[in-house]
Amino acid sequence: MTFAFRLRGLAGTEEFRVTSSSATFIAQARAQLALPELQRQRFASGPIRAGNGGHNLQWSWHFADVALVDATVELCDGRPSMVEANLDYWLDTVKSFCPWSSFVHAEVR
Repeated sequence: MTFAFRLRGLAGTEEFRVTSSSATFIAQARAQLALPELQRQRFASGPIRAGNGGHNLQWSWHFADVALVDATVELCDGRPSMVEANLDYWLDTVKSFCPWSSFVHAEVR
């Protein structure tokens, strides 16, 4: 299943997509969607890889694995455009992405 994520307070141009076959992740994402948008507090976190994975819109990166979490270290926090602008740094040094302001916006398929 693919889910669209957006970042609070930012334009839809910062939307990214996550595909997962994990029953746990899918159930958690759907549970978030059942809540009013302002109550969707869990955010995406996980290692990223090069390429859009066939689903991550215009971005040249994608999540290799993903979880919905309540907290992470600050190092991996950012915006999709920040990852895109400095892709080598994110892939080779940070190695993961955890945008704190992200939330499940929609189930895409």
